[in-house]
Order: sequence, then structure tokens, then C-alpha cells
Amino acid sequence: MTPVVAGVDGCKGGWVVVQRQAGVVTARVVETFDAVVRLAPSGPLFVDMPIGLPESDDRQVERLARQRLPGRAGSVFNVPARSAVYAESFQAACDCNVRAQGKKISLQSWYICPKIKEVDRCLQAQPRLRARVLEAHPELLFATFGGVPMRYSKKQTMGQGERIKLLEHQGLMPREVLAELYRHTRKALVQVDDVLDAMVLYLLGLSSPKPLMPESVIDGFGLTVNYQMPTTRLAVPDRSD
Repeated sequence: MTPVVAGVDGCKGGWVVVQRQAGVVTARVVETFDAVVRLAPSGPLFVDMPIGLPESDDRQVERLARQRLPGRAGSVFNVPARSAVYAESFQAACDCNVRAQGKKISLQSWYICPKIKEVDRCLQAQPRLRARVLEAHPELLFATFGGVPMRYSKKQTMGQGERIKLLEHQGLMPREVLAELYRHTRKALVQVDDVLDAMVLYLLGLSSPKPLMPESVIDGFGLTVNYQMPTTRLAVPDRSD
């Protein structure tokens, strides 16, 4: 079986997966991360979700990413401590994080904790996946492929437009991917920016990725903390590939 690169982002309906199938780049929504792994049983999966959780201090990789995103540093959020991620309520998570990191967590962080746990539990239960389920940050990827950080938020029409243009310049066809996805998937389940993030994660897989930090950090459960980065700006030279 030929390994298949996949870009994966969380969405309201579960997870959106972008990969090439039968020569065509497609997007599909599945409910669980286990389903993501089944959909892409070989090859690297680049996911926009924290892998490797801190016990106390903030992760160094987020600090490095913010330095590379002038004007867009706010798109990189602090990862809660492991105890906070596994807390049973928002208040309990805040209390845990105060004890571990000296500060509460945001509601935004709390809302994605279920997905952080999905990935964490999957990689703990299936150690063989750790070599191919890799973390990356879409905003950092867009900035790297484009040469400068994006000007507008990915939630804004203009922000989505500049990201679509960048992906098209890289040889992908995001408008067609979105149109096909929404023929059979309700927009309430997956937003346009979720798909664009998954597409740039897919693009990363075609660019000979390398770690952002020269030396990765290993968390208390053996999971690697690092972001994957492209080594080439133009990974897909044309649409006929």
C-alpha cells in the first residue's frame, strides 16, 4: 500500500481530513480520531492539535512559533497542563492549571480539550502511530509558504480569500475541494477555515517536513512535543501532479 499524506483539523462535526484519493485531493469529515487513523492507515498525518502535554510550564514550541508570527502571534494559544486537559469541568480545569502553570485556562482552550484527549489517548493506546501522527500549526505554515504571516483572520472573508489564493499558488484547488465537500456535508459541521487549515497541513506533507525545534521535548507519557515545518516553499508546482 502506498503511504498517503493527510492533513487533519478538528471541526464541529469531528475531524476534517484532506488527502489525495484516486489522484484527486479531497476533504472528508469523520466523527472520531480513531476514524481518521482508519481513513489514512499509512503515511504521515499532520494534525492541528497539541501532541505531548505539559505537566507544568508552557511548551517552548509555542513561544518559538509566536516569534515567527509578528501580528498573528495571538493565533498560537498556550496548551493547558495535562491535569487541566483531563479535568471534569471548566472550573476544575482552571484550578488544575493554576496549580500547574500559575494561571487559568481560556474557554477556547477548554472547548478543544475533548479533541486533545482524543489524540492523546489514541497515541498512548497505539504507540506505533507516534512516528506518523505529527503536530503542526496552520497559521505558521501559511506564513512559511507565503513568506509572510497572513494579514487577516481566517474567520474573515478576506482572510479566507488570501489563504485560498496561497493554496492555489501552491498548486492546490481549494475552491473545488470545498464545493465537493459541501455537496454532501452540512456547513454547520465544518467551517471553511477548518478545511483550509487541513489543506495547508496536507501541503506540509508534500514538502519534506522537518521539526521546528532542533531537539524535541518528550512528555511524561513518551509523546513528542514539536511542530513540523516545510523545507520548501513551493511544494506542489502545478495542478497536473
